[in-house]
Amino acid sequence: MQEHSKHEEKTVTIYVNGRAKVLPKNDEVSFAEIIRLAFENPPSGEGVQFTVQYSRGSSSKPTGTLVEGQKVKIKEGMEFDVTSTNRS
Repeated sequence: MQEHSKHEEKTVTIYVNGRAKVLPKNDEVSFAEIIRLAFENPPSGEGVQFTVQYSRGSSSKPTGTLVEGQKVKIKEGMEFDVTSTNRS
């Protein structure tokens, strides 16, 4: 008997700022990808910075913060909280 069905899920649902986002089931998502999912038109300009915190992640690192250039392994039900700050 096979452990996996032929219709194995090829997507995962994550939550970005409380909104469900369905992504292809690849291993990782980048900081930049999460920003794009969080904001239709991301704030930009001098001094704009983003903070990405996550929870319900993989057992090796269930919670944490992503910074520019980093990636994190995604899993079903993972939650991301994205905020923009303007350093003036």
